[in-house]
Amino acid sequence: MQLFDDKGKCCGCGLCAAVCKKKAITMKMDNMGFIYPEIDGNLCIECGKCVKICSYNNQEKFYTPIECYAALAKNKDVLSKSASGGIFATIANQFIESGGWVCGAVMNFKDGRAFCYHLVTNKLDDIKRMQGSKYVQSDITEALLKINKLIQQKEKILFCGTPCQVSAVQKLAMNYEQLYTIDIICHGVPSAHLYNEFLKCKVSKNGEICGFLFRDKSKGKGYKAKIIEKKDKKKKERIYPAHLLSYYHYFLNSLTHRENCYTCKYAKEIRCSDMTIGDYWGIQKIFEKKVELDFEQSWSCMIINNQKGKILLEETKNLFNLVQTKLNDIKQGNAQLNGPSQITEEREKILKLFEKEGYKAVEKDFKRKLGLKYYGLLLRNYMFGR
Repeated sequence: MQLFDDKGKCCGCGLCAAVCKKKAITMKMDNMGFIYPEIDGNLCIECGKCVKICSYNNQEKFYTPIECYAALAKNKDVLSKSASGGIFATIANQFIESGGWVCGAVMNFKDGRAFCYHLVTNKLDDIKRMQGSKYVQSDITEALLKINKLIQQKEKILFCGTPCQVSAVQKLAMNYEQLYTIDIICHGVPSAHLYNEFLKCKVSKNGEICGFLFRDKSKGKGYKAKIIEKKDKKKKERIYPAHLLSYYHYFLNSLTHRENCYTCKYAKEIRCSDMTIGDYWGIQKIFEKKVELDFEQSWSCMIINNQKGKILLEETKNLFNLVQTKLNDIKQGNAQLNGPSQITEEREKILKLFEKEGYKAVEKDFKRKLGLKYYGLLLRNYMFGR
């Protein structure tokens, strides 16, 4: 049994492994750190279920957006912990309060390593763990199994993830009416292995990374990362602009994504979920002469794709500051609504270097390319905090 003949036709969602009743499929890491399904020929009975359910072997159902908004949560605590406008956390909290279950990405740290995975919960405290951007591929394999059980129990479920993850859940649910989905405007995903090797380069001697925020707001909006390190039983926090961190810089420039991300069939304005959310980049340019808004805040865009999306909005609209907007205005600052990221030779060079010499070589090469500029920016960040 062969699942695919090209790595560009696998998003690593793990749906094939989740539906295999013989447990013949395991998700394994390749030399670059990306996960792919591997079939044990001794266990496989060639029923073909894994091939039939795969998103790459099925025609997707896409929705043409029907309404678009600029959105900002009214709850200041929710807003402070969110990467931008707090849409997901606000909707997720209300969803649980109404008796539902929520599935979203969390990141745990153990022995200096980060583990990003999707958690299924009906506890409000867990939503705080799901807040904030996580620019790394999340493992949804276990979540798929739990969602399947909840479907059998007729529970109401809200899933939030990348479009390919949303598609996997939808294939599993098979038109289950009590499933609601939110996809994020996805830039592409680097591997968890690459991320963890990067973290090793950022830890001081005898220290241990115990937290990492991709979008820290303590020094204003924008791309600023916070590294939390534990050393001698004390925690120390360091904040870096994105351009000072090799992993962050390469991610933002689409140089370390999975191969399939560069041909992503979900990177377009028609969407596979009930609601699409993301940063509303360029909002000030669009609204400053039309509507009085607090542009010091990081606003989100909210795209309603179908009637289920309208239900999610209707049940929470009083919890947001909402301004109706146009899809074309949102698209101006979100290139992935126009098409996928473009693959370059630079990506191949970076990942080959990582494969052959490890992340220390990648980090060294990053600093070499920036030259004295890197140390100047580092000094500026230390002195002025920006």
